[in-house]
Parts: sequence; C-alpha cells; structure tokens
Amino acid sequence: LVTTGGGGDGSRMIETYLEGLSNLPRNVALKSTVVFGPQMSATTQSSFIEQFGYLSDVEFREFEPELAQLYAGADLVVSMAGYNTVCELLSSGCNAILVPRAEPVKEQLIRARLLAAEGLFDMVEPDELSPELLISKVLASLKPTVNRPIRFDLQGLPRIRERIRELLEEQEQ
Repeated sequence: LVTTGGGGDGSRMIETYLEGLSNLPRNVALKSTVVFGPQMSATTQSSFIEQFGYLSDVEFREFEPELAQLYAGADLVVSMAGYNTVCELLSSGCNAILVPRAEPVKEQLIRARLLAAEGLFDMVEPDELSPELLISKVLASLKPTVNRPIRFDLQGLPRIRERIRELLEEQEQ
C-alpha cells in the first residue's frame, strides 16, 4: 500500500515508488495499491495513471475513507510521516517505510528519524529518495525474515486518567 495522507505534497514519493516498480523485472510480482489522497490534483493523478497505468499489478485510488482497513490487509505500507498517518500505522502494527517531507518544516523528518531509530519503521531520507533505494527497501521489508516491530504503547491517555484519579484520591484523604 502506497499512501500520501492528504496527498497535497506526496507526488514525489508516489512517482519514485512507481518508477522503482516499473524498473523491476516483470516476473517480480508486487501487487500495489496507490491511494493518491483527496488533496492531490486531478491533473497529477491523471498524469500518474497515464504514465504508469500499464503496470497491471497496480491499483490506483483517488481516495480511501477506510484507509485503516487497507493497512490491515497490506504486507507493507509506504507512506509519508504525517502525525495522523503515523498514529494509524502504529496502532495497526503495520510494517512500514516512511518517506517524510523535510520542507517547509522538518516535523515529519524528525518523527520518521525517531521512529526508525527505535526500530518501529524503516525510512528513506528525503534527500536520498530514489527509485532504486525505495524499491530495494520495499523488497527487503517484504522478505519473511524481517521481524516486525513490537507494538508501540499507545496507552498514555488511560494512564493519565488513572494517575489523575489517584492524585484526586490522595487529595481527598
């Protein structure tokens, strides 16, 4: 699964992935679903379909309201590193490669680096993004020997509630 979140700035990632895919020998079966996102222009979407529509193992979707269901069915997700997307990936326990943007702010880049350093996801640095590197990481991540990371603990809110309850009980005593 290849997704850009909203899609407004994800065209480079999608194009790089599709170029890498198109350079593979056709006997390499790599079924892909590309979700453009609601903010990607129709012109850009049409251009990708025109340029890469011959790839019979690629399904193009403009938008997917139930993206979490696609995560669950994917062996691998290639995605940008937006906050909402990363939270969904972490909570679904997906195997993912993050391709963050670094401009106009470095928020996605910082997030992706930290998560990669923890071994939760793989990532591609924006200035190193190439079809060859991305597709090699995709193929490596799909090998059965790759250990999927342990689930990330997302239970902070219940712990905060419990701690506040404890503090309030202490105050009442």
